[in-house]
Amino acid sequence: MESGVWCEAVTAAESEPGAEERRGAYAAASPEAAIRWLRVGARAVASSLGPLQAGYVLDHWVHGPGSLQDYIRLCRGCLCTLTVYRDGHRLTWRARPARFVHLAAVNGGRPCADRCRPRTAAAPAGEAR
Repeated sequence: MESGVWCEAVTAAESEPGAEERRGAYAAASPEAAIRWLRVGARAVASSLGPLQAGYVLDHWVHGPGSLQDYIRLCRGCLCTLTVYRDGHRLTWRARPARFVHLAAVNGGRPCADRCRPRTAAAPAGEAR
C-alpha cells in the first residue's frame, strides 16, 4: 500500500444538506500535491464569488496562511476542508490522508487496470463480448 491523500470536490444545495454530488476527485501522492489541487479549484471559482468570499479564498487560503495550515493538518493525518457558498449552494473541497493499493503486474504484464477497459455499450442479447 502507498500513502497519499484522497481529495474531492462536492456540491450540495443548502436546502438539502445530506445530498452531495461529487464534482471532482483526485488521488494525490503527497500533501503538497493535494494542496496544489485544492488551490487550483479554489482559484477557478473565486471569480464567481462575492467580493468578501473571493477575498477570503484568494488572500487567506490560496495565497495566504490557510493553505499552509491545511498542509500541516494533512501531514499530521487530519482532514482539511474549504467551503464556499453561492446562490443557495455549497461547494466543498476535502482532502484526507489515505492508503492506496498498488496494482501489481500480473504474470509479468502490465497491471490489470491498464488492460481492462470499461464497457461503453451493452452487447445485443445473445452476443458475448
